[in-house]
Amino acid sequence: MILTSLINMFCIVTYSPNWFDYVSLLVTVASIFGAYIIAEKVYNREKGDKRVEDISLQYSENELFKNNLNSIKTPISKQINAIQEYLDNQDFNMVYYPEIQVDFLQFISLKDIYRKYGFNNKVKIAEINKLMTNLYSLYDFRRSLRNEVRTYIEKYNNHEQKFFNYKSLLYIRYYELCYERNAGFKNEGGVKKWSFDKDDHFMIEYTPLVFETFDDKEVMENNVLKSREKLIEKFVVPLMQISIKYIPEDKNAIEIYDFSNQVIAAFEDMGIITGKHFETLKSFKKLLETVNNKITKFNEL
Repeated sequence: MILTSLINMFCIVTYSPNWFDYVSLLVTVASIFGAYIIAEKVYNREKGDKRVEDISLQYSENELFKNNLNSIKTPISKQINAIQEYLDNQDFNMVYYPEIQVDFLQFISLKDIYRKYGFNNKVKIAEINKLMTNLYSLYDFRRSLRNEVRTYIEKYNNHEQKFFNYKSLLYIRYYELCYERNAGFKNEGGVKKWSFDKDDHFMIEYTPLVFETFDDKEVMENNVLKSREKLIEKFVVPLMQISIKYIPEDKNAIEIYDFSNQVIAAFEDMGIITGKHFETLKSFKKLLETVNNKITKFNEL
């Protein structure tokens, strides 16, 4: 643009050659060159300021990112411990740490983070990408963990209610059948017992199994259930085997067999959903451990 202006001026001089024109030309040329030099200096200064500003912004982005990472590292560690305690105690009591949140990711300039470590540094870029992938997986972590525990407890309680049919097998329904089917009542050594007709084979076999169960220290302790596993093994399964011998002619045997089957199925279902639940919680724990490990590696870059 400057060259074009000079040419135009020289052309003017060519057609109007006097001293005033030469002086005007020199002044104009000097002004143009002066303006150009000033403009160049301003541009270079602004360019330098922009570079400094970019470096400062890049530094700020990285520091903000690191601060946010470190702010969630501690609650992540606490949640890992809480999950492990839940797995160890199996008491349905999970402690949650709401501080585990990654909303800050939407305000982070990933480009500035990449720029700091170099776009061509494949090793560091790979580490950053792994970290970001794991961080993004935490977006729904709190809700997912709560839903998992809540859903498990609901399912477990549903199956447990069916398992509690063992109470009917052991005393409620058993005593009702005793009242309905007994042939007499006697007291043997301070122990009250019903007697049954000699042809009532079902109740004759059912009754001693009940008394043996109450006396079995592996199953009951002070008339309180001690072991669900032993109850199934030593009472419910043998009761099913007794009941099935008198099906279909004895309607009460059919009823007791059905209750026994429900108790066993519920016990197995509780074990299945508990196993799946614990595996899911282990995956949650592993995810958190991976995130904390990636944060540590990022801080070491």
